[in-house]
Amino acid sequence: MKRHVQLQPLSRQHHNGLLMAMLLTKGLKKKVSPEVMRNFISSGWRDELKEHFEMEESVLIPALEKKSFNPALTSQLLEEHRQLRLIVQKAIDHLATPDDIAAFAVLLEKHIRFEEKVYFPRAEEALNETEIIKVGSLLREDRSKNCMNYPDKFWE
Repeated sequence: MKRHVQLQPLSRQHHNGLLMAMLLTKGLKKKVSPEVMRNFISSGWRDELKEHFEMEESVLIPALEKKSFNPALTSQLLEEHRQLRLIVQKAIDHLATPDDIAAFAVLLEKHIRFEEKVYFPRAEEALNETEIIKVGSLLREDRSKNCMNYPDKFWE
């Protein structure tokens, strides 16, 4: 399904998040040092995921709270953000184990698929054109940020 042009910045970031999950999975299969992958997660968080989560939480969710939008969907989104942040913090603190890294990759992919297949389509139905344009005007995107640019190509 093609995403509304105003939400496409978030969807493009989702593509990068899916790449991140895939690269971590490759790294785990190759038995790459957990420290290398912890640094990759920390970098991805700092460079893109943190701002992405903040935009969803401070722009999209408040717009939907004004509508009759299913609160269970927003609760799921926020709970998955919370779980991902916990693993990111373990990575930043150099405590994430290979099991944590695997859990992060699985949850990140699952979370992105939920947003793309369920949350965003319902958001597009709930918001009228004026509202979705306002949401889009508040989103930021830096297309130069891409996990494939990470200097240590541990997945190769």
